[in-house]
Amino acid sequence: MEFLPVVASVPPEIWLKIFAFVLWDDSIFDPDPVSSSPQPHLALRSWYDTERMLEVEKQRTILRRVSGTWKDIAGTLSPYHFQSTETTDTTIDDFSLQRAHRLQLGSPGDRFNREDGCCCRGYSYWNLSDPQEHRASSLLADHMSSIGTLRAEILIIPGSEWDALLTKPLEDVRRLLSKVRALLIEYSGLIPVIIPTLCPSITFLAIHATTDDSGYSILAPLALPSLSTLQLLIGSDECLEWVGKWDIPSLRYLELATISEKLGLSLSNFLRNVGQELVSLQLSDAFNPIAFFGDIWLTLPRVRYFGSTMIDSIPPQPPPNHPLQVFSNREHGSYSSWRDDLKEIVNEWTKIQCVSDTHVWDRVAKEFRYIQENYVTPLSSHHCEGRQICEQCVHSLYFTCEKRGVRYEDEYGRTWAEYKSGLHGIDD
Repeated sequence: MEFLPVVASVPPEIWLKIFAFVLWDDSIFDPDPVSSSPQPHLALRSWYDTERMLEVEKQRTILRRVSGTWKDIAGTLSPYHFQSTETTDTTIDDFSLQRAHRLQLGSPGDRFNREDGCCCRGYSYWNLSDPQEHRASSLLADHMSSIGTLRAEILIIPGSEWDALLTKPLEDVRRLLSKVRALLIEYSGLIPVIIPTLCPSITFLAIHATTDDSGYSILAPLALPSLSTLQLLIGSDECLEWVGKWDIPSLRYLELATISEKLGLSLSNFLRNVGQELVSLQLSDAFNPIAFFGDIWLTLPRVRYFGSTMIDSIPPQPPPNHPLQVFSNREHGSYSSWRDDLKEIVNEWTKIQCVSDTHVWDRVAKEFRYIQENYVTPLSSHHCEGRQICEQCVHSLYFTCEKRGVRYEDEYGRTWAEYKSGLHGIDD
């Protein structure tokens, strides 16, 4: 392939910078993905999207095919993302582990898996298969002496791999993880108290805590001064009480999900401890409606983005000077009563400017378009309990939002009008 003279004269080091820019995607490689996003309630949707990572490597392949020179330049750029689904794979080389910006060990599961019986967004961040099914693994531990320090700022690691690391000298592990700023640990037991020692500068922590009540009462609270985003899946009130004692002055974005206990008084106490500076709060309970005690808006005076699964009793609307703008539905079950409650929220909470729902326009478009074209008023009385997403209820909530001038988004942040006009496609 022949290039114009001006193109052919560009030095390889300039092309290297251009290629690095082209192959970079902030939405998946930013170690602080929520705070840097203009739509915090949608940021983790992109951050966990493996399709975006595949697109980056597809783009690299395209660049390599242009010419021999471009092939060489693209080849010198180490992959930004490395994933191993088998952490005992002995064919993995040190270079792949050491140079990746985002290092993902083991299989994190489908971020939006609908086959695990999950009914809420926060719960489905995790692959909830039995931790005992995972083989003991030590990929990083085995390569640690030859790696030295990881380049990775993002580390996604199963509990077995994490436990294997902790069998190594502490200073070696600290050096290995010294650049990590986003840490996701899956299938761990008690939340490791050593996290601040090994990763003192983390800005994003996602962790699946134990379902065992015992043990947290004797642990010292963690101090994570740089932590701005916490994504926590818990199974006990005692764990929640302990996390509420952490020293996390920079926390602004919190996603909290529970899989076995009802969030009640312990949630209110927890929010009183951490809620004053929060900008975004997303709550998910897989089994029970969430109950709030007291005036939640006094507890959350700065929250602009609020999301929840079903609420036991809808709190009063925020005061006039409250900054709340977006409400996110985190319930994936098809419950007519909850979307009726959402319509009540839209009508009564005058601060709301946007409702983010759990449907995807691509999957409900045919039925939704038929309802919209043939019925002037919504069909709330025709709710279909058997479907995961009831198109009639989606239309009814859409109708309420339209009437109030509230933006109504699907799970990808698209309005119906944007979807119809072809904007903001799923793979954009």
